Amino acid sequence: MALTALATIATVAALAPSALAASSVTIKTSFENSPISLNTSDAVGYAFTNTTTAAQTVTFTDNLPSGVTLDSPVGTTVTNGTGSCTLVSSNAAPGASSVALTVTVPVATGTVCTVSFSVVAASPTNDAAISDSYSGVSTASSVTPVTTVGSLIVLSNPSLTFTAPTSGQTFSLGQISEASFACAATDPKDSIDSFFGTDDEGNQIQTGAPIDTVDPGAHTLEVDCYSAAGGGDVTQTVNYTVGSYKLTAVKEAKATDNVSFKTLVPAGKIAAEIIDGKKVIGTTTVSATSRATKSVTIKLKAAGKKLVAAGKGKSLAVKLQVSFTPQAIGTGDEEITPAGATVITKNIKLPIAKKASKN
Repeated sequence: MALTALATIATVAALAPSALAASSVTIKTSFENSPISLNTSDAVGYAFTNTTTAAQTVTFTDNLPSGVTLDSPVGTTVTNGTGSCTLVSSNAAPGASSVALTVTVPVATGTVCTVSFSVVAASPTNDAAISDSYSGVSTASSVTPVTTVGSLIVLSNPSLTFTAPTSGQTFSLGQISEASFACAATDPKDSIDSFFGTDDEGNQIQTGAPIDTVDPGAHTLEVDCYSAAGGGDVTQTVNYTVGSYKLTAVKEAKATDNVSFKTLVPAGKIAAEIIDGKKVIGTTTVSATSRATKSVTIKLKAAGKKLVAAGKGKSLAVKLQVSFTPQAIGTGDEEITPAGATVITKNIKLPIAKKASKN
């Protein structure tokens, strides 16, 4: 028995150096994506293992690759794997180029947990991989952690050229004007995933397609260019204005009780009404097949004529209300329809004919 016991102890002693070498705490850096585009949020993670016989409290500082800093917000995340780690302390501020951590890692097989942070890169790496570096690595015990750095490639952003419309440009209502923009990769490792424009009405605008000029007022057109390899997005926005239509030569005919006006409009439909209070006393519709000055005459209904005839004084105050709905521009997926009719209201006075005096 004694010989057997000695033999067993000797065997254990002989195996001890290799067994101790196999027992360790490891920290491995990895970046969620590589390559990434400039100024594109990514994540750096630190994966921990612990094959010792007891929980280990690990302290270290990781110096991020050159040009890489913590994003805002930092987005600290602890993801447990085969065990449950405790993040004792964390020095990770937005804009910092390093992370200092103290983490308690329990004994477990495989990856016990991963602690990750959001990062962003400010300069391209010319297609070369750059790595982080560790310093101040220690444990509360005598175990020396083993570290493995991670690598990252940062791509230059795509280029975006926005030719039309130009910022501050003004268009007439219904004027046909096509967007013009282009997007190209600037890095050999990159390509373009997609690029398109989106206006303030939610219309998706492709280059060569008409922009929204059927809705008067201020507009924006934002163009986005997406990197396929790095996930980056280059954006440019322009502002432009679309004019409305006007009523000119408004006349109230005394002899016929008709109201007429002229207006310059693109293709679309004009609906005009004469309103007394809430009652419509005259109405007409006119269609325009192309841009032109339309002459519109509204005739009073019989009830309207009676109202005017029964009026007192020299005139009857009413409202002229004109609604214009432009024709949609573009075809198929590029068609843009107006959000609604554009309404103009004008106060007018219908002349009241003098009544014959009674003798």
